[in-house]
Amino acid sequence: MRARSLVVAVAVLGVATLAGVSSAPGAPADAAPAAFQAPRKGYVVYWDQNEEEDYYASASNTQGQLFPAWDANGQMCILNDGTGRWVVGYDPTLPSQHNPGGPPFKPYKQPPIGEELVGPTGAWTGTNLFVRGPYRMSAKDPGEDSPAVQGTYNGQSTYTGCAVDAHHDVFADDIGTAQGSFPIPTDGRLVEWFAPSYTQSCIVDGPDQGGVDGDHHVDGTDGLSQPGMMDVLPNGDLLLPQAGSPTGGLPGQVTRFDHTSLPTRASQCPGGVYPRSQLRTSTFFQGSGSFVPVPSGVATDPTCHCYAISSIFGDPSVVWVDSQGQPIASRPSLPGEPLATFGHDPAGYNPFGMAFAPDGTLYFVDIHIACKGAGLGNCGPQNAHGQVMRVTFGPGEQPSAPAVLATGFDFPTSATICVEGTAAHCPFPTHATPRPRPATAGGASG
Repeated sequence: MRARSLVVAVAVLGVATLAGVSSAPGAPADAAPAAFQAPRKGYVVYWDQNEEEDYYASASNTQGQLFPAWDANGQMCILNDGTGRWVVGYDPTLPSQHNPGGPPFKPYKQPPIGEELVGPTGAWTGTNLFVRGPYRMSAKDPGEDSPAVQGTYNGQSTYTGCAVDAHHDVFADDIGTAQGSFPIPTDGRLVEWFAPSYTQSCIVDGPDQGGVDGDHHVDGTDGLSQPGMMDVLPNGDLLLPQAGSPTGGLPGQVTRFDHTSLPTRASQCPGGVYPRSQLRTSTFFQGSGSFVPVPSGVATDPTCHCYAISSIFGDPSVVWVDSQGQPIASRPSLPGEPLATFGHDPAGYNPFGMAFAPDGTLYFVDIHIACKGAGLGNCGPQNAHGQVMRVTFGPGEQPSAPAVLATGFDFPTSATICVEGTAAHCPFPTHATPRPRPATAGGASG
C-alpha cells in the first residue's frame, strides 16, 4: 500500500455487485493449533502494523508474530463460528516501499483489495473476500469494483474496520479515497459478506451517486465519511465511527445500524447493493468541535457494559459512554492532544483502534501523528513511532497514564482481544516466532 499522509482536520484512514472469493492454487493449509506454548488462560491482544499481525499473550507476558508481513492492514476480526479463523483488510504495498509484505518479497494478493481469511495458526487460507467488478491486474485475475489510479490499487478503496455478527456474516468498512483528504470525502462504504462461504457480498451503505462502476458508485458521494474501527452491540446492532459528518466536514459521529434492518442473504441485494430504503440507522454518538471531533474507534468495556470512543486528536482522546451513547460522568476520560500542540508533542499519543481485557484493562493503538512546520496542514503518522498502549484503572475508575506495551511501528491501526476459554480457538502460532518487526528506514506501510 502506498504511504499515507494526514491533513489534520481528519483522522487517517479510511459496497456493489456480487462479491467473490479467490482461492490461490496450492494455498497453504492451516494446521490445527499445536502445543507450542499456546496460552490456556488469560487473553491474547492482537494488532496490525508493518503489514503483519502481532500478538501479546497475557498469561506468559510474551510477544510475537501471528501473521508475517503480507499486506495485512486494518482491524482483525475473529469469526464466531468456533474455528479460530479470522479476517483482516489487505491492500498492496508498493515495491518502492521495500516492505517485506509486498513485492518483490511477496506477490500481490488477487484481487489487490479486500478482506483476507486467515487460519487459526496464522497461515493464509488462500481465500479473499472482495466485491466483484470489472477491474483486474491481468486477464486471468479475479476482478473487483475498485479501479487502479496511476497504477496504484488502493487509492479508491481500502478496507479498515470490521465486525462479525451472530449469523457469522463478515462486515467491513471501506474508507474510499479518505487517505488524508480534507474536506473528508463521503465515498466510504459498509460491505457484508455472507457466511458460510463468503462468496457473495452486499454494499449495505455507501455512495448513491457519481463515481464509477455503475450502481456501485466507487469514488462517488453521499456515502460514509471515513469510517473507522467497528463494534457490535449485545443485540447485534453495529456501531460504526465516522471521522467526518454526512456532508464531509467536521465533527464526526458514531452511527448505529439496526441489525434487524441488515440483509441476511445476497438475494436481498439486487445488483449487489442493498436498497437504502430498507436500512435503518441512527446517531449513537455525536462529536463536536471541542469533544471527540473525529470518532475513530469504538470498543465495548466489559466491566461496565459501556463503550469507549477514541478520537485521534482533541482533548480528551478517549471517552466512555453508556448504551445510549451518553458520556458517563463517573468514568474519567483519557487526556489527548489539544489542537494548539497537536502533532508537535513528542510525548503525545493519538488513539485509534481499541480493545478491552476482561478486567477492564484498555489496549489502544497510537498511530502517533507528527506535523511538520507550523499549523496543521502537513501532518501524518510518524514512521517507527507507532505504539500499542495499555491503560489500567484504579480506585474511582481513575485511569493510569498510558504505558507502552510495544513500539517502533509504522501506521498501526487496530487492537483485538481474544479471551481463552470463551472461544474454541484464540488464534496463535504453532511455533516460536520473531518478536513484532519494528519499522526499518526507507520502508513504510499503511
